[in-house]
Amino acid sequence: MRELDFEKLREEKIKFLESHHTIIIATSHDNIVTARTVTYATERLDFYFMSWDHHEKILQIKENSNVALARDNISIKGVAEILGKPLDEKSKKGAEVTKKKHPKEFEIFCRIPGMTMIEVTPTYIKSWVRIDNKFFIEHLDLKNKVAYLEKPNKS
Repeated sequence: MRELDFEKLREEKIKFLESHHTIIIATSHDNIVTARTVTYATERLDFYFMSWDHHEKILQIKENSNVALARDNISIKGVAEILGKPLDEKSKKGAEVTKKKHPKEFEIFCRIPGMTMIEVTPTYIKSWVRIDNKFFIEHLDLKNKVAYLEKPNKS
C-alpha cells in the first residue's frame, strides 16, 4: 500500500466526473439490487439528478439511502437524499447545478408533476489504474480524507 495525495486525487476525480453527464446508479431494498443509467450534474463531488417519484430507484432510496455509482473504471459508494421537487427551496443548489450543465433538459423536466431532485454525497471512490503496465486500485476515502494505492488481491 502506498499513500497518495488526497487533495490531488480528489481533484482528478472531480475533473473526470465533471467531464461526463451519465453514470450508472445502483439502489437496493429488501436484498434486491437494481441499476440504471442517469443523467447527472456535479458540484465538486456532489451528484444531482432528477427522476419521477414513483420510479423504482426513488422507492428504493426512500427505504435505503446507500447507493453505488459507476462510470468507466470508477466505483463510488455514497448516500442519496431525496430533496423534493426541483423548484423547491431544498433543491435550489441541485437545480442551479443541473440547470447550468443541462439547461434544456432541466427546463423540460423541472415542472413535470412527480419529478424529484436527488443528491448523492460520495463517501468512498475506488478506481482501477494501470501504472507501468501493472494494475492497481486507487482508494479515495472521503470520510477519513485518506488516499492510497494498492495492488489488487490475487484470488
